[in-house]
Amino acid sequence: MMKKLLATLTLSTVVTAFAGEHWNVDLGGVSMKYLSMQESARSAAMSGAGVADASRAAEVSRNPLAMSSVENAEFGVNQLVFDDNSADNFVSAYYGLPFSFGTMPLTYSMTVDFLGYEDIEGRDEFGNETSSYGAYAWSIQAGLGSRGKVFNWAASARFATQTIDDESAVAFLGDIGGSYRVNKYLAFAATLTNFGYMGDYDGEDEAAPMALQAGITGILPITENWNIHASADAYRRADTDPYWLFGGEINYADILGFRMGYAIRPDTEDGISCGLGLNFGMIVFDYGYSPRPAFEGGQHYITVGLKF
Repeated sequence: MMKKLLATLTLSTVVTAFAGEHWNVDLGGVSMKYLSMQESARSAAMSGAGVADASRAAEVSRNPLAMSSVENAEFGVNQLVFDDNSADNFVSAYYGLPFSFGTMPLTYSMTVDFLGYEDIEGRDEFGNETSSYGAYAWSIQAGLGSRGKVFNWAASARFATQTIDDESAVAFLGDIGGSYRVNKYLAFAATLTNFGYMGDYDGEDEAAPMALQAGITGILPITENWNIHASADAYRRADTDPYWLFGGEINYADILGFRMGYAIRPDTEDGISCGLGLNFGMIVFDYGYSPRPAFEGGQHYITVGLKF
């Protein structure tokens, strides 16, 4: 009964989202884009692929289904180090807590994001240079998800705000997702993120960066300790054409992981990414790198977590 109810709710939400006026937005026409960019180093290293293969609480801010993989309480930080042509600071703190409600295993999660820009060059209506200004954005999110062996669901609610100079906008958004593990070698999943209400900014209506992602993951054992995870996902944000995301991970006994990804993005530059992960028992560390040829630089992603 619960599975049918969740499937109906997910389908209804997706249909409603696609029918809404904010689904087909002009290229670059959504606001608060930071809510759709990758945060965790593992996801970034695989170019955002792997919606069916989340492994840690660090990924929950962009993939609510990450709650299904939380086996121990974990607290940590995702840090982005941008190139010289981008933001000054982006940091995300996350927390995941597994618990049981009766016989149902669940996970509670919470995340806080902060993005900041300083010394943005100001221009007047005639293009003349004026005084510089700053901008910042932050969000807070809480979620609940199941930890079943076959079928899983997850849902999150988020409050976000963005301020540029002295103008601000707020948003109340939600994420939902469902996954199905056919067996220990194959899994499917889909998520709908950032749907909900967004206020206007400087008197203009704004559209949220609502996005749909669906994918498949295969797991191939090589030896007793080595295995390969391979994922292929389709992704579309309200203001973009579909992206095709491919990612893989070679994993040794859940201690060491080597990752690589490739994203096909028709309306912007394609991109390859890479990274690695280390698990030192209670301490986990992930690193990812994504080049940005158009800006002659790249972005570094660092995740440090503590399990307890």
